[in-house]
Amino acid sequence: MKRIFPVLAVLMMMTSITIAAEDDDMIMGNYHGAFTNTNGANRYIRAQVIAQSKTVHRIVVFIGENEASATRLAFPGKVVEGVALFKKAITLPALGGKFNFEAHIENETMTGTLHPQEKRRSKGEPFELKRVFIEPPTRGMVPAEEAVVIFDGTNISNWERYPLHWCLNGENAMKVCGCNFKTIDEYGSGLYHIEFQTPFMPTERGQGRGNSGVYLLGRYEVQVLDTFGVEPADNFCGGIYSFATPIADAILPPLQWQTYDITFTAPTFDDAGAKVSNAHIHVLHNGILIHDNVELDSGTPGGVSDQEATKGPLLLQDHGNQVQYRNIWFKPAE
Repeated sequence: MKRIFPVLAVLMMMTSITIAAEDDDMIMGNYHGAFTNTNGANRYIRAQVIAQSKTVHRIVVFIGENEASATRLAFPGKVVEGVALFKKAITLPALGGKFNFEAHIENETMTGTLHPQEKRRSKGEPFELKRVFIEPPTRGMVPAEEAVVIFDGTNISNWERYPLHWCLNGENAMKVCGCNFKTIDEYGSGLYHIEFQTPFMPTERGQGRGNSGVYLLGRYEVQVLDTFGVEPADNFCGGIYSFATPIADAILPPLQWQTYDITFTAPTFDDAGAKVSNAHIHVLHNGILIHDNVELDSGTPGGVSDQEATKGPLLLQDHGNQVQYRNIWFKPAE
């Protein structure tokens, strides 16, 4: 049985009220709710819906006696005249066997039924889930006291073309414009706060879907990628390529602003330049711990240099997709 990665929902506020982006299909996203009859009242259900074209969506549904023991199941569905339809025979050992899952999404509400296969006369267990927009606890956070503002939404004077400037969108954000973008100033150990948004690219797959990256000191990358609804990996969103897979699934859907709060400890060197200690990285993604003081014995591929250092620029990667960034600041370690 596959187990879900823990999601610390208590760290987040959820709301179903938001202003949707123009290219939002009003279907993809997180769905939270419950079974609506007495028998299923204490059981757990939630879903993630991922767009793969205008007519094909994939659902990832989590069902069980509780969140920790829920089974993760993923399967495709279709969209007909704006309504998403999902139907699948599934096995839920924790709930006693095989079921038929049926659901549809209309007006940002998923309604459906879980039918026990061995009880053909049973009406099943109905459920209703609403599309929700999760609010990371540090999204929009004012820079901490003594912090250095790296990007305030308007000023890119501390950024240098690499080889081109990025585009300001007039909404306190900048987006990839055909190049990597890095700071002129250099930073070292401390807390980095970064907000990003991946574009909606439903027909793309894998590394072609909202790809970018955040390089601390220009050398240590935390991946940015639209891998919503996919189990974590070291080359997916939040991953540290070749070093560490996120320990929790914290990814939000495309078009929703996400946060990285990264506490980074730079490597140290002796007077002769020999490395004394490795770098360490501690990452909260949307308020959820995904890397717990991971040791890095080298940089990751694609940075400004293969040689490690105690300071370096903040580099944001261009990988051909128009990822956006905003509210970037750094608080030096004490």
